Amino acid sequence: MPNAPAPIVPLISSSVTGPLGVCHLPRLWLKILLHACGRLPEGYRHGSGGFDGLTLEGLGIDAAAFVAFIETSRPTYLECEAWVRANATNLDAASITKLNTAIVARDKPAEAAAELRAQLGVDDSVTKAIALNDLDDWALAHASVVT
Repeated sequence: MPNAPAPIVPLISSSVTGPLGVCHLPRLWLKILLHACGRLPEGYRHGSGGFDGLTLEGLGIDAAAFVAFIETSRPTYLECEAWVRANATNLDAASITKLNTAIVARDKPAEAAAELRAQLGVDDSVTKAIALNDLDDWALAHASVVT
């Protein structure tokens, strides 16, 4: 029996945008796609809660429809953005700016941040969810490469 393909850590940061200018959308697309292909590491959200839920809600996208589209169509990122253009109800500049500001400014919940900081060995000055999530991804990617 062949080995299952190795999980792939989604190294696209929530701070990254595509042509639409929406933070986290490229990461969200990748996480759902990896999950659909059986390659997302255990413990990663993929379409609900956290930045995933915030992004879908902020854009006015039905989460179940978005996840189903990614899982069944397995689109490229630009095909994903085309779907978002056709289905989002909040895609004006003000809505995108509001969403991006909320994502960039968001602190990790205190308990989760403290646990992650201890695990990663970083000091209490690191509070932003994006920074902690990136550091966690990089640590997981490092571990998967060197082991």
